[in-house]
Amino acid sequence: MEQQPTPPVEAFRSLKVSLLICRSDGTVDEVLSRQSGDELTFSAGQHFFGLIPEDDREDFIEAWNNLTATSPDLDTALRFSFGELQTWFRVRVSLLNDERRRVILMLPADASIRRELEQTAHWRAVLDTAVDAIITIDSQGTILTVNVAASEMFGYPVDALLNQNISILMPEPYRSEHNGYLQEYIRTGKAAIVGIGRKVTAICSDGTELPVHLAVSAFDVNGQKRFTGIIRDLSELDSVQQQLLQSERLAAIGQMVTGLAHESRNALQRAQAHLDMLSLDLEEMPEQLDLAQRSKHALQDLHRLYEEVKGYAAPIQLEYRPVRLTTIWRKVWAHLESERAEKQINLKETPECDELQVEVDIHRMEQVFRNIMENSIHACSEKGCITISYAPDRLHRVDAVRINIQDDGHGLTTEAAQHLFDPFFTTKQKGTGLGLAIVERIILAHGGMISATALQPHGTIISIVLPSKAISRNGVR
Repeated sequence: MEQQPTPPVEAFRSLKVSLLICRSDGTVDEVLSRQSGDELTFSAGQHFFGLIPEDDREDFIEAWNNLTATSPDLDTALRFSFGELQTWFRVRVSLLNDERRRVILMLPADASIRRELEQTAHWRAVLDTAVDAIITIDSQGTILTVNVAASEMFGYPVDALLNQNISILMPEPYRSEHNGYLQEYIRTGKAAIVGIGRKVTAICSDGTELPVHLAVSAFDVNGQKRFTGIIRDLSELDSVQQQLLQSERLAAIGQMVTGLAHESRNALQRAQAHLDMLSLDLEEMPEQLDLAQRSKHALQDLHRLYEEVKGYAAPIQLEYRPVRLTTIWRKVWAHLESERAEKQINLKETPECDELQVEVDIHRMEQVFRNIMENSIHACSEKGCITISYAPDRLHRVDAVRINIQDDGHGLTTEAAQHLFDPFFTTKQKGTGLGLAIVERIILAHGGMISATALQPHGTIISIVLPSKAISRNGVR
């Protein structure tokens, strides 16, 4: 069918609408008509794009620039700012067939349209400022609307979720089974989850599984079934609950250790004194003296274990200070000079590390880096390298930093990496297995995360993610 030409300009001059002719760059050339009583007026020379709020402007300009002879029309709703006043207009754009190819905009200022659009904008603002994710789907599971919280929670841009099946946010086997549940509800009306809130597992764009609370409601639009899901991230709550359980266990250990403290310390001191006296009598009996010395070392190991258990069970109190993490690990590295005296091990930092400003407990983070670096030094052979890198990150919807500490030592098995932070787990011949367990407690107290990855064919990466700002003040964990 032959395309109808755009009417000449004169045909619009008597219309009761606001009608403008603009250049391709958005400058108003002519104001052909204004709606009677319209307080919001345009004038020649005004820049049309400048009246559109920034959050709408980019999308409109893109659509404006995509107008062509084969696709010459654009019909959309837009907000305009006139000083402190903002209002909605229905905007229709058409290419003119004159030599300058100017663009004509028709702006009907209908009050009912304004009310409808303003109400829509109001509810859109409510949705996009909600803390919980809110998603609506149709009877086929196709995503119709998504708010900003859902985009941030699952790591997808809003546009990437629209028109996708909701099962994209579900891990298997729930993904394959979901549409069957949906159709069963529509057919029978029997709800497995509609109208009932419950805890489920969702999956993010990076494959991370997320514990969430899901509440689903059903409604009809023009006889078509629709569903709204309100989704709350439970990962932080689960983490707090796990930490609470761990704190209760540690408190029980602490009470037990405190109860044994007096008698056990006295017994160790008496045994140590007796061995010291016995060693004096065995100076001319080297074999017996060696046995006595071994017994003394065993007592020292037992005393060290007692102190570490007590330290592990004690509450962690944090005093936050702003600091560059580079100053902490460089200080620790200098103090570990004796540990690496017989090896040639270099510390390498990526350039971005100098920007690593955070709020942490400085003393506690010294403990963290000391334990990790000691393990890395012991894992390296005669020559080695420990590399520290940094990248910005997000954790529980707040700005965070990720620090990777990588060594080229003998490495770990995958199973060992999974248990590296478990209490009393150790890969050393001598060690209590509490050093890295304490490290994990310190990182968790900061609201962070820590993990270990075994590299192939050798080497290990310890990854720490910390909130950039303090999550609490003078916190106790």
